[in-house]
Amino acid sequence: MRAPNRLESPLVFAVFFCTLFLFFTPFEQGGPNPSMVPRYLVAGVSLMLLFPLLAVRSVRPRTPTMHVLLLLALIFMHTTLIISGPGQFAMLIAADMCAAILLYELSFHWRREFQAAIAWLLVINVLFIVLQALLFFATSAGIVDFYKMIFGSDSRFSEDYLNITRFSGFHVEPGTYANYMGCLLAIMILVSEFSERLVLLTCVSIIGIFLTNSGSSVYFVPLVTTLGLYLWRKEVRPLHLIILAAAITTYLIASGIVTHLEERFINQPSDGSLTHRIEGIAAYGAKSAEEKFVGIGFVSDPCVRCHYQDIGVLFNLTTRGGVVVSLALLGLLVRMVRVNGLVLATLLVLVPLNEKMFFYEPPVWLFVLFALTGPSQAARRKGAVPEAAVPEAAQPGGIAPPREHLS
Repeated sequence: MRAPNRLESPLVFAVFFCTLFLFFTPFEQGGPNPSMVPRYLVAGVSLMLLFPLLAVRSVRPRTPTMHVLLLLALIFMHTTLIISGPGQFAMLIAADMCAAILLYELSFHWRREFQAAIAWLLVINVLFIVLQALLFFATSAGIVDFYKMIFGSDSRFSEDYLNITRFSGFHVEPGTYANYMGCLLAIMILVSEFSERLVLLTCVSIIGIFLTNSGSSVYFVPLVTTLGLYLWRKEVRPLHLIILAAAITTYLIASGIVTHLEERFINQPSDGSLTHRIEGIAAYGAKSAEEKFVGIGFVSDPCVRCHYQDIGVLFNLTTRGGVVVSLALLGLLVRMVRVNGLVLATLLVLVPLNEKMFFYEPPVWLFVLFALTGPSQAARRKGAVPEAAVPEAAQPGGIAPPREHLS
């Protein structure tokens, strides 16, 4: 395996970091009718950043890539032939999913740089949300809007929402931070072998997600924690589990998040986020059997301003694409169970199940691609590459061997 030269490694790291930043930091133009321009911009810039790396290392598509490409072809066909929409929207879907595929494939050639880019993005997000919290509690100036400083429009944080403060870092809203950083942390856990540094990174990332005090944080923190503990079950000691459980329980009680969620979802007549989901599910349930069989389409929602995408990526794919797309998703699920086992596959499915993203966004597909790869590939790589051939600092920690075709 050709070692990267001194100039190549930092350049690749910069490309990976910028691409991941675009993937996992969604921004929008303000106003009653937000423009789609930022989404087209992210797709185009991401592909422009990644394409030059193909001239340095050749890419041979792996089996997970072929699965996702098949699903993309079915979605593209549905969007253009069955329930057609604007051509540029179909191209946006293809560009976003292809950008995720390209980053996935390239990550196997520069695994150390890929891991470093994820780690730094997680750390920077944690630093900003912790700084936001410290400035709020240490001064009387209110919450500093880092999102507005960077992107120019107001963030939807809350200084007092049912007796709790919700921070968002430099994301548009607290729930966005929890969803995207939860997904990024899950990818980091999948592509890395156990180490004390990884555990520390996981812990500080969990603190950042918790600081959002959002409903999504209460979902993703236990999920990514359980995912990490399952993958690290041979390395983690019982004492570590006790300390972790005590820390999470203490935060849930001391922060008031449990009381807040009870007030928000149980005692209130209605909650905006939950109400939107109920409205979206009801709108789909009112469709005819034929519409459900064919799919309601990927172009428009079945209800007005019900935030249909917030119900979850899997729900959106199955209801929008009908039987054809659902069968392709079943193929992905079978593959996921085969390479991960039933328990791990169940944990992995829970991530896109409740991801409040648009179905075509790169973060969720980047996660799905690694979930389809299987953690057992790490052991295969160790046997395939002699330790003496790779410097200790550069030992890849991913879930599949670089430059190897995976079945």
